[in-house]
Parts: sequence; structure tokens; C-alpha cells
Amino acid sequence: MPTAIALLAALFAMIAIYEMLPVATSVRNRQFDVIRGAASADDPNAGRALPFWRVILLPLNPLLAAILPARLREGVRQKLYWANFSGSWLGWNEVEFWGVSLAAAAATFVLLLKTPIVAVLGALIAAIMPYILLRNAARKVERSLVRELPDALYLIALMTSVGIVLPDALRRLADAPHRSVFSNWLQIALARSHGGSLVAAIRAEAELAGAPRLVAMATKLELIETRGASGSVDLLRALADDQAREYRQEAERRAKGIGSELLFPIMICFFFPYLFVVAAPLFANIIQLFVTR
Repeated sequence: MPTAIALLAALFAMIAIYEMLPVATSVRNRQFDVIRGAASADDPNAGRALPFWRVILLPLNPLLAAILPARLREGVRQKLYWANFSGSWLGWNEVEFWGVSLAAAAATFVLLLKTPIVAVLGALIAAIMPYILLRNAARKVERSLVRELPDALYLIALMTSVGIVLPDALRRLADAPHRSVFSNWLQIALARSHGGSLVAAIRAEAELAGAPRLVAMATKLELIETRGASGSVDLLRALADDQAREYRQEAERRAKGIGSELLFPIMICFFFPYLFVVAAPLFANIIQLFVTR
């Protein structure tokens, strides 16, 4: 009880401080987003105040930035890239993401500290839940883009077959009235080309997204642009065939592995609640009997 009262008092104090001194979005992160094109320099939301719960986590950012391995940061950065397409996790970076995971684990552990086994299990679940939510949002967008990619390439091949050069075909697809994930992605690459080579901008954007299929597509588009109109239609159709074949193979592989994919949700929804409600208190009482003896 004293611990809970102290936590509530600290919470009210932090809320009061935050209301009196609202903290604006990090200027350094904002400048980096503008430089790489992820945010507009004249965005009206550039100076908005962060939510209170994110302000609490700001002191963790320098420490996490210094100790986080590059592999963990890069993986989360790529997932944040795709999650932003669905409108989720906007304004986040990889350091802040791991900060909220760590804070959720610590808070859950403290709240359940009375039963150590339950506290450890709860902390583990709280630590991985943000990553699960982020991965699901990113995977949904990535799968939509992969599903649309063969049809988009066939359409580009059709446009080049009637005399439209490759950059113009890409621009027409990006400005198509029926919006799709791939056309939105092309539009972003087009906006960041700054009047230069659109294919080079697509290659840079594909590397930023960390999507192997997009990188492979951009590499072949560079080859097609270098060769000119000669044989470009056949190369584009071959590229579309390759993407369609890879998508079918991935769909078949995913269908075969659906049992293993369902294992984790089953553990989250059934096994861990069972441990919380039944097994953990039982084990805690058994351990307490041995300790008291």
C-alpha cells in the first residue's frame, strides 16, 4: 500500500509538471525526419506537445540510443516505416519504441511484484506486446504491397508497350485515381526524386524500406532504364512473372506454416492466462512452503 500511494503521488506530480511545462517534439528527431523526407518542413503539427506518457520516457532515449544493438534498431526502424503507411506509430523512432517496451515491462513487474513468478511472466508479455502490435501493422502493409506488385508491373509493361517511356509509366501509376499501397509508395519515391531520376529514387526508397523484393525490382528497373526502349517490355513482363511466382511460393509456404504461426497467439490467449489465474499462484504457494521450512 505505501508503494502504491507513493506511485500515485509521483504520477500526480509529473502530471502537474507536464501541464505547466509542456514538452515539444524533439527538435533533433524532427530535423532528421525533414532531411530524409519523412516529414514536411512546414508541417503544422511539427511543434505539437508529446502525450504525457511519452514525455515520461524521454530520459530513457539517450541511454537506449547508446546501448541498443544496431540490428535491433534497424529491424524496428523498417517495421515503423511500413506501419506508418497504415497510420499507426506515427512520429515514433526505434529508440522511443524500445523505450516504451522497457517501460511497460518495468511497470508490469512492479505492479505484480507481490507474486514474483507472475511478475516475471507479466513483464515478458508487456515487453513483447508493443513489438507484436508493430509487427502486425507492418506485415499487413507489406503483404498488401507484395500482392499488388505483380499486377502493377504488368500494367507498367503494358504502358511501355504502347510507347510510354518507363519514368512516365511510373508517374502515371503513382498518380492513378484508384489508390493502392504500391501507388502510394511510388508517390513517395516520386516526391523524393526532386526532379532527378525516378528509378534512382525508387532504388533509394527501397533500400530505406528494407524490402528485398522492392530492392530487386529497383535493380531491374535500373537495368531496363539503362537499356532504353529496346526489350524493355519483355524485361518488365519477366520481372512481373518473377514477382508473381515468388508471391505464390510465399503464399504456399505461409499456408503450410499456419500451424506454427497460430502457436504464439494460442500461448498468449490461453496458456499465459492459465498461468496467471491457476498455475502461478499454485507454484508460488508451493515455493513458499519450501522456503518457510
